[in-house]
Amino acid sequence: MKLLWKNVTLWSLVLGHFCVDMLAGAMPIVVGLYLKDSLQLDLTQIGLLLAVYKLSSSLTQPLFGYLSDRYGGRWFAVGGVLWMAIFQGAVGFMPDLSGALVMGGLAGLGSAAFHPQGASGANVAAGENKTAGVALFMLGGNMGFAVGPLLAALVMGRTGAWGTAVLAGIAVLIVPFLYLLTGQAQRAAIGAKKAANWRIELNPLFSSAVIVSLILVMSLRAWSQESFSAFLPQFFVEISHFSKTNASALSSLMLLTVAFGSLAGGILADRIGGVRVMVGSMLISAPLMLAMFLLGDWRAYFVAPFLGFTTGAAWPPMLVLAQSLFPKNAGVGSGVALGFVFAMGGLGLNLTGWLAEPHRLGLYTAMLLLCIIPIATALLALPLPSVSRRGLVMRQRVRAVAATTGSD
Repeated sequence: MKLLWKNVTLWSLVLGHFCVDMLAGAMPIVVGLYLKDSLQLDLTQIGLLLAVYKLSSSLTQPLFGYLSDRYGGRWFAVGGVLWMAIFQGAVGFMPDLSGALVMGGLAGLGSAAFHPQGASGANVAAGENKTAGVALFMLGGNMGFAVGPLLAALVMGRTGAWGTAVLAGIAVLIVPFLYLLTGQAQRAAIGAKKAANWRIELNPLFSSAVIVSLILVMSLRAWSQESFSAFLPQFFVEISHFSKTNASALSSLMLLTVAFGSLAGGILADRIGGVRVMVGSMLISAPLMLAMFLLGDWRAYFVAPFLGFTTGAAWPPMLVLAQSLFPKNAGVGSGVALGFVFAMGGLGLNLTGWLAEPHRLGLYTAMLLLCIIPIATALLALPLPSVSRRGLVMRQRVRAVAATTGSD
């Protein structure tokens, strides 16, 4: 673990992940609190715009992952950040919802280009401490998610919707440094790229039941987290009467601790097993989510750090397990895993926005229903295999699962 802190290759990818997810973390504030006013959006339209943004950043990730495995990913990583910054910066200048949907959809492609290369590069660079290495990579992204809402509120509180250009400018300034640092990441990964098989192959140790369970776990986890993060600011502005800045600060506080939870989850998964970390964190997060909404006042600031920490802990073992599904195609595995996360999160977010309309369930009830999802997710995670320190699925655990499910 000590060597990871000095790993320049890994930290270059952490920097890129911070930059991409800073922009992504700003979007719920941009759309839900500022474009809502400038474009006169209702909750369904807010959910639709955020869903298009999420889906465009997800559905193409397996393709970008394959291309990254095939040709090397330096330009995907650097170009993805620049592309995302340009089109997300344009979102605030659109005169109507249609234009915002187009710009948001194009911006999402930049995120799709970056994530598979970044995650697979972190896997390679981390050596034997794969889950901890992936956790550091996710730490960068989650720190970006945490900074994004607060930065968006500070900037756009002064500039209005056009502040998206300022946020984009911050990301563009990071691109030259990212280009120089990812040169080392590209050289470090080149041996693994040469050894890879360009035929996409599934790990034979995974039964069909395990694959389905993993997909469901990632999808449901993404739905609850994306919807929670997207509508949390609105909930506390409209129902709890927080100011926009205070609601954004609450969102940033929770997302900041997601970052540290991801790091802790990766380290714990290498020591006690990923399944234990996943199930435990999901079961703990459900009552904490409920407490946030039932309290609905300043006490939410005390609950938010604990909720963020437990939410983040589940992601590193899930991602490493998905990468193990494609042992010779880490980029594809990362693309599929993160693609499912963003795609299902986007679809679930759209559904939550639809349910939250006043003439349906309303925002309060829709958010309370989200608290049920982590419990169902934990139950589905129980039969998943563990991952060893070297990132390989433990044979006995997988075979036991296959035997009990009667699959394959």
